[in-house]
Amino acid sequence: MDAAVKLAALAVCAAMLTLLVKKSNAEIALVLALAAGGVTLAFTLSLAASVAEAARRARELSGLSAAVYSPLVKCVAVAIVCSLAADACRDAENRLLASCVDFAGAVCALFCALPLISALLDTVEGFA
Repeated sequence: MDAAVKLAALAVCAAMLTLLVKKSNAEIALVLALAAGGVTLAFTLSLAASVAEAARRARELSGLSAAVYSPLVKCVAVAIVCSLAADACRDAENRLLASCVDFAGAVCALFCALPLISALLDTVEGFA
């Protein structure tokens, strides 16, 4: 809870600063926003180890195969990374590049899900 409040305060302060600076120097405003995003991500990644450990324990307790679990985690990671990159492109007012990143993220997520799709097709084929 404390971390979320600090991150939210950082984001709001950075957003207000970028609005003030954007009128005189849009490039500096973008760099400021990216720096604030980088600090936020760095802090968030420090929490990721705890989340990963809880997810590993949940997978073990559920009996879910690593062959199923791993593609799911990869798809979520692709979605997060591509969403952040596309939003950064939109903030830089480059909607075309943002759309390309969104499309690339969708294709990469499908690629990561290929083992699941193959397993599903093998199961369906076994019923026939």
